Amino acid sequence: MNDIHHIVTSEPTRISSRRDFLRSALALSVFSASCGSSRLLASVLPDDVWEKDAKLTGLYTLRFGDFPALRNVNGSIRLQVPGAPLSLGRIVVTRISNTEITALSELCTHEGCPVDPFMGGRFTCQCHGSVFDSRGRVLVGPANRPLPSYPVTFRMGDDFVQIDVPGLVASSVKGDSQSGFALNQNYPNPASNQTTIEYSVEKQSFVAISLLSILGKEISELVRKEHEAGIHRITTDVSGLSRGVYLYRMETSTGFTQTRKLTVI
Repeated sequence: MNDIHHIVTSEPTRISSRRDFLRSALALSVFSASCGSSRLLASVLPDDVWEKDAKLTGLYTLRFGDFPALRNVNGSIRLQVPGAPLSLGRIVVTRISNTEITALSELCTHEGCPVDPFMGGRFTCQCHGSVFDSRGRVLVGPANRPLPSYPVTFRMGDDFVQIDVPGLVASSVKGDSQSGFALNQNYPNPASNQTTIEYSVEKQSFVAISLLSILGKEISELVRKEHEAGIHRITTDVSGLSRGVYLYRMETSTGFTQTRKLTVI
């Protein structure tokens, strides 16, 4: 009887522990509005996280006291959420009127280039000139699909906005590295000529690093060889690539896999 009682009462503890882990793993990073900006303003834990069919949804509250840009019409910030699809990039949160705030993917639906900061009531793709209105609808091509949007809750008079971010992948929020294996962000990023990729190998293993299109199609193989333990780096020429967003993926014979995003301008 005591054993049964113990099993029943421990279930909420396990659920709570799981939720606390996910909340910590899904802490979003808030950046200034500038496209590609590395100026980190703050990190924000989700108020709640729920799972369905191996997908996660995070509910985030952004308080205007922490992010005063959202108190002003045309004010904007960018969010980077762990576990979010790389094909959507960061989330651009913009106050488009006194009573409305939008949250949109930053990547143009034409070829995946980031849009410039919100200006003059519109977003403009920095690569091919597509123009979107404040709600992400296409005004000028070549893009023919709107920017993906996220549900936003905001009422006039509130000093905060809440954003739902669905479609997060649980396997993507376990951290940036597996033991001593890691794939670091390339630098410089965005890049126009050459860029360097640094990566760590915990123990001797075979390593492959591939450059991919934003849709996951392999463009070239950057590394494919046996590595000793340690920190390694490669420099690759991207001047022949069209402007836009690409991926690079590291895979090892130990089963480690990690993917990052690279922007060419």
